[in-house]
Amino acid sequence: MPQSPVLPHGSPTTFAGLSETFSFHASPESFISSRVLAFQKSDPALARSRTPIHAKILNRNVAVISSYDHVRQILCEEAVASNLSSGKAYDELMAPFFPPPNLLLLDAPEHQRQKSVWLERIQTLESTVCATVSKTVLDHLCEIESGSSIDLYESMRSLSWKILLSIFLSDGKGEGSGFSTRETVEALQEDLLRGQFSLFPISVNTPFWRSPRSKGLEARRRLESLLASEVIQGACPFATNNVGERQDVASHLLLFTSSLAAKALASLLTALLLNVYMFNGKAPESSLSDRVRAMDDSRLRSKYVKSLVLETERLSPPVVGIMRRTTQDIVLDSPVNRSQEQSPAPTMIPKAWDVWIYFVGAARDPARFGDTAEAFVPDRHVNSESSDERQQEGFAFGADAKGCLGQDLMRSVAATVVETCLGLDSKRSLSQGLAQPPPVKLVGDLSQIPSGVQAWLGWQQDVAPEQWAKDIKQLPTQRPRKPIYVEVLR
Repeated sequence: MPQSPVLPHGSPTTFAGLSETFSFHASPESFISSRVLAFQKSDPALARSRTPIHAKILNRNVAVISSYDHVRQILCEEAVASNLSSGKAYDELMAPFFPPPNLLLLDAPEHQRQKSVWLERIQTLESTVCATVSKTVLDHLCEIESGSSIDLYESMRSLSWKILLSIFLSDGKGEGSGFSTRETVEALQEDLLRGQFSLFPISVNTPFWRSPRSKGLEARRRLESLLASEVIQGACPFATNNVGERQDVASHLLLFTSSLAAKALASLLTALLLNVYMFNGKAPESSLSDRVRAMDDSRLRSKYVKSLVLETERLSPPVVGIMRRTTQDIVLDSPVNRSQEQSPAPTMIPKAWDVWIYFVGAARDPARFGDTAEAFVPDRHVNSESSDERQQEGFAFGADAKGCLGQDLMRSVAATVVETCLGLDSKRSLSQGLAQPPPVKLVGDLSQIPSGVQAWLGWQQDVAPEQWAKDIKQLPTQRPRKPIYVEVLR
């Protein structure tokens, strides 16, 4: 007999809402895990099913989703997705800082129309982006003296800014904005991000003190003017003579060149290069960088590098999750039961609740990924062309109709960074006349990488959430809390 839907588990009080808000901002992983663990004593099967959890964040009712099946249902099933709004969910957090027109905050049907326009614009970059990225990486590496030690994340953050600004503030012919303009964009975008994620969500502007939100809103206004000027001058690959389209292009440049985008790319590149150079697996005498360079078949090598990117995304998504707001009551099916335990009842999430989709938990769900759910498996995605294999991917870029516009572009960027560091040629780089770059080796001390960081990478399993929270900063993007130093050798 079918079970009746139930509300998400947990009953936080209004008094507890402030505490839960700060706890969530400190570490989503620890916050969510602690709520799941609270159910284990009374109902172990319930905890293992990754049932939705009821929390109070910023005094709103929130259903936290960490089941793979539930995330796919929310993102990919029209009957559910049509009753969820991203615009309403992000109205307070993002809309003041990334005003319309903004593809990220649009809902159907306008979202689909705008996305098709932007997909055509993004596709014009594909023929040049790999060469641009390869040159940018080479220039960045040349600034680092061989034998020197670098903080990997900080180096990747610097590189990510260079990559994003080289792609989006350039005319596509190697000509773009000057250094002073790019430096200004970076500084203003940092102010904007601090205002966006401030726990003091009030704009205060006095002669003696300005709140982060006030500074962020002022940074947004200055960026809008600067980027609109860049579009008019043609220092952008999407430059247009159509006056009506210029505002749309400038508004999206604000998002594409955001500090959030730069930190997200830096997060992905940090995890990816740690995997490439320091993950040993079952062959301690050989790093993945050695294995990739030893591959003679360029097609197989490209597929393997792509697999490394996808597996890094799955386990270490730069952004830990996204939000939606229900516009009607929705019902989530019981998670697929792959054990002998009784499945929990379906979950009903009421209208006007927020749904917080936790990518990290969903992409490590044993119900989908089995015994290796938390483990880094380098070749997991080598045969990812089939639809079933694609479901082995995580959710770093969302999924389906609302999937990230830049998914393919950023995956190409990440793969090109690896190939350039390893001294490998890509076809598109060769077509641009770039010489084969020299290989670079990153050497680090595995014993100095904290267990929480190794859990984030999928190198260690069964690491306590408290340790993860201690070693990994998760908001606004994931990264090690303390520097991971590596030696750069040529």
